[in-house]
Amino acid sequence: MDSAAGVASVVRFWSILTDRSNRFLEIWRSRRARVLDVLLIVSAGAAAAQWYAHVRQGVTSPGFPLDDAWIHVQFGHNLANGHGFSFNAGVPSSGSTAPLWTLLLAVALRAGIGPIASAIGLGQVCLLITALSAMALARQLTHSRAAGVLAGLAVVLAPRLVWAGLSGMEVPLYAALVTSARAVYVRALTRRDGLGALWGVLAGLAGWARPETFMIVPLLVGHWWWTGARDEHGGLTRRWWLAPALCAAVIAGFVAFNLWTGGRILPNTFYAKTYGMGTVLSLAEGRQWDALKDAGRYPLRFLEEVTRWQATQLLWLFGGALPGVLLLLGLLGKPAPAGGRLVVAILLAMPVLKALTAPEPGIMVHDGRYIAHLLVLAIVVCAAGFAGMYRLARPRWVVPALAVAALAQLGAVVDRGAKVYAAEVKNINDLQLVTAEWLVAHTTPDARIATNDIGALAYFTGRFIVDTEGLVTPEAIKPKRARKLAPFLESQKPDLLVIFPEWYPELSSRTDILTEVAQFSAERVIAGGRTLVVYRMPWSRPEALRGIAPPGH
Repeated sequence: MDSAAGVASVVRFWSILTDRSNRFLEIWRSRRARVLDVLLIVSAGAAAAQWYAHVRQGVTSPGFPLDDAWIHVQFGHNLANGHGFSFNAGVPSSGSTAPLWTLLLAVALRAGIGPIASAIGLGQVCLLITALSAMALARQLTHSRAAGVLAGLAVVLAPRLVWAGLSGMEVPLYAALVTSARAVYVRALTRRDGLGALWGVLAGLAGWARPETFMIVPLLVGHWWWTGARDEHGGLTRRWWLAPALCAAVIAGFVAFNLWTGGRILPNTFYAKTYGMGTVLSLAEGRQWDALKDAGRYPLRFLEEVTRWQATQLLWLFGGALPGVLLLLGLLGKPAPAGGRLVVAILLAMPVLKALTAPEPGIMVHDGRYIAHLLVLAIVVCAAGFAGMYRLARPRWVVPALAVAALAQLGAVVDRGAKVYAAEVKNINDLQLVTAEWLVAHTTPDARIATNDIGALAYFTGRFIVDTEGLVTPEAIKPKRARKLAPFLESQKPDLLVIFPEWYPELSSRTDILTEVAQFSAERVIAGGRTLVVYRMPWSRPEALRGIAPPGH
């Protein structure tokens, strides 16, 4: 008996040891696979970014492909140097549409990192987070490692997203936050753990990086109340309210911040760029006919523009779009995955909501700068489509071959995207930066400059800026829309005016008050015009100008 009991004990011990060892090996293989996946995505992203930098280096000096990036740098510079959240030092302003991006820039600048390195470094980190979040979301929706890797690689190779990571703009930040919020949300639908409420914080913070992303909040909260926060008996779980409450708190902070810096609930840029259009605003103002017209012309147009743009950006990969939609809706032979229908709803609803609330500026400004998160979501849907096709295809190897070919095609167009990026950086350097150098040489530090392109001119000159577009000078919004900027300029008394003349034909024709003193031209690629013209005015202070002859000389 003792011998038999001993043998049984050894067998049980060996069985437990074997079981634990198998579990350990399974976990190890899983984690090793995830590390390899991450390294693959990081390497692909680094290679694409390095190629963009290499092509740019052969064309021009380091810089940004949009003057708007220098607006963020100017805000960050003032904040880092103790001047508060301001564009003109010490003058509070809500002229940054992405205050969270500005705050991150300020931290990097305060640490002594240069403006270009700060913005591009943060952009690269955010783009990587976006790719990893897209990988996690695709895996959760399809239970396929390959689909996750496909989504992550596509994010770091898609030309517009590579551009975003190097743009110095807030694009990769809000894309990272929105994609992470969706990934955490889908996880919360199936796994009840401590991370469940995090999606509310991430969705709220995304709006701090791009206010348009607040549009996903009603969809997430509604779906959460209807489905995600329900137990097996259909009742609400005990802490169902936590994630929506956290989201509401973050949004309330955003509103309070804007009220503090600009006196309105939204950034001043919203009021400067919108023109009272859109169904929601028209209804609020009692203009029912305008509301009806806008509802008829914008939503379908925006949907068509976004779909065509996604197809153009993703090329062969977009072949997985329709199968992906069918899979997520539960129409491809299996039940819809948790959160699948919500993903499709967000992809379709966002352009429509934008069309109904704020159709101006258009949805395709700067080739999709405001909707990069929808491109990421389209990538996830396409990756899901490839996973769905793999399950149905015979022979199966055809689908992986198509996926590899689609990625190879994205990689092949990196060179074309790099050339566009380099040309855009050169355009800004050759126009805005050259103009800024001239202003430094020909004005005193206390000079006031009125201009429509405020970023680089403010950062490199350190002069007080009067913004004729109203982004950081709210007083200019009404005169600009009424085309009566001359009285506004007289009230502001700038020493020089620097504008694209075609933007303000009624002002540039006023030779009775404007005297051209210089102009700077560059081949137009991304800038608002080909030539920036510098004017002096009757009220220009001679003591603020250097080497500029007064009128009549």
